[in-house]
Amino acid sequence: MTVLQAHRLETSAHSLPLGVARLPGTAFGVDLEAAGYREDEYLVSGNANAWTYDEHGQAVPDADVPYTTRILVRRPVDEARFDGVVQAEPLHPEYDTAISWRVLHPWIMRTGAAWVGITQEPRIAESLRAEFDPARYGRLSIPAPSLRYDIVADVVTALRTRAFGLWDGPEITRAYLSGWSMTGSFCRVFLGEGFHERRRLPGGEPIFDGYVIAISSGGAARAGYPGLSNGPDQPTMRDPRRIVGSHGVPVIELLSEVESETHGPVLRADSDDPADRYRLYQVAGTSHDSTGPHHVDTNQEQYRRRGLPVPSRRILETPSDARMDFVARAVFSLLDRWVADGQAPPHAERFTFEEEPCGEIGDAVPLARDEHGNVLGGIRTPWVETPVARYHPHSTPVPGECRPSPWMPMAEPEAMTWLAGHMTTFSADLLIARYPTAETYLTRYRENCLAMVGAGFLRWEEVEPLLVAAGHRALTLLPRNRPVPAR
Repeated sequence: MTVLQAHRLETSAHSLPLGVARLPGTAFGVDLEAAGYREDEYLVSGNANAWTYDEHGQAVPDADVPYTTRILVRRPVDEARFDGVVQAEPLHPEYDTAISWRVLHPWIMRTGAAWVGITQEPRIAESLRAEFDPARYGRLSIPAPSLRYDIVADVVTALRTRAFGLWDGPEITRAYLSGWSMTGSFCRVFLGEGFHERRRLPGGEPIFDGYVIAISSGGAARAGYPGLSNGPDQPTMRDPRRIVGSHGVPVIELLSEVESETHGPVLRADSDDPADRYRLYQVAGTSHDSTGPHHVDTNQEQYRRRGLPVPSRRILETPSDARMDFVARAVFSLLDRWVADGQAPPHAERFTFEEEPCGEIGDAVPLARDEHGNVLGGIRTPWVETPVARYHPHSTPVPGECRPSPWMPMAEPEAMTWLAGHMTTFSADLLIARYPTAETYLTRYRENCLAMVGAGFLRWEEVEPLLVAAGHRALTLLPRNRPVPAR
C-alpha cells in the first residue's frame, strides 16, 4: 500500500492526456492558462492490497498487487495563489470523466485550490492501454477492482507527503474526497469499509479532511454500495454500511430528486458531534444529470476522434435547465469552512415522500409535490421557488436514439433516461396569473437568489448567471411593461 514510482508524462499537440483540460480548436474544456493554472499528468506505480470479505462479511486484505495508474493534477502556476486545498476525485468509470471538476472548476480556480483526478477503474485503464493511446498509456495496469480504494489513498498520501515529485508546491493543509454517481458510491464504500480509519498520514492524521458523496443513494441497491469488488459476496441490501457513520471528519451527502427517491431506508439525522459531523442536502428541482455544462468534459470527444464508441441519449421532452452545480459550489465552500474554521453549515429541510418508504433497499418512492408538480422540501432553488415550469426528475427515451457506452451499467434506453430530468413549461394562463409582468417574475427570482445566498446555499458570484438565465426565460415567456433588466 504505497507509491513506489511516479513519472511525469509530456504533453504535445500529438499526445494529450485523456480528459485534457481544454481540447485545442474546440469548445470542449476549460482555459486553464487564462485562469493562471497548469495541468500535469503522471503515471504512478505502487503496490496495493486486493480486498475481499471474510466469513463475517468484513473487509480483509487478500494479496499485495502491483499497479500502475495515471493522475491529472491542476493547480495555480503562481504558488502564492494556492490556498492549501486539494480537491481529489476518483475518475468516473464512464470515460474517466472528472465530474467533481466539471461541477467545481469555477470555484476551484477562484479560490486558488488544486484538483487531482485519479484513474481507478480497471476497465477504463485497460481501454486507455489497449485502445485509446497505447504509446502514452501502455504501462497502465489495475488488475483488480478492489485495488481502487488503496490506489486513491496512495496517490493523495504521496501528494501530501511530497513523495516522488508529485507535489512541489506549498504545503497541502486540507484534502477532500468527492465523487458523483458511481464515484459517490466509491466514497461511501471508502468510508464504510474502513479505509478512512485504516489509511493515515505519517503523523497519524487522516488523508482526507472531509467528504462529499454526491448523487449517490445508499438505498440504491448495488449502485448505492457496490462493495469491494464485482464478486457475488457483497454486503447485503440491509447492511448498515450503506448509512454514513461517524468518521471524525465532516461528511456531506448531496442528492438530487432521483437519488432521494431510494434514499428513504438509509436516512439519518444531521449531526454536529465532533466525532460524527454530517449533513444531508437534497436539491429541489434537480435530477441525476443536473451536474452542469457537459462541454467542460473533453473525454468523450477525444474517444470519438479516435473512432471509438461514444454514447448518445435523447429524450422526448424538453431537457431540464436546472443546475445543481450552482448549489454544489456553495456546499463545498461550506464543507471547507467546517473543516478550516469549525463553522458548522446550516441544516436544510428535507424532501418528503408521497407515502411512507417501505424500508426495502432499491425501491423508489415518489416524492411529495405541490399543485403544479414541483417537489416539496429540500434546498429551495430559485427555479422551484419562482417556477415557470414543472421539473421532472425522469424522462422518456426517443426510440432508437439512446446508445450506452461500453461501461454504462444501464443499457436499456428507459434506464438511461430515468436519470435525465426534463421540464414542462406552465400554460400561458398560469404564467400570467403568477407573474403579471416579466418584471414581477424577475423581482421574485432575484429575491429567491438572495435568500439562498443568505442561507449559505448559493455564492454571490453565482447570482448574476442565474439572473441572466431568468431574463432569457422572461423574454420568451412573459409580457413586460418595460425592458427586462439583465440583472
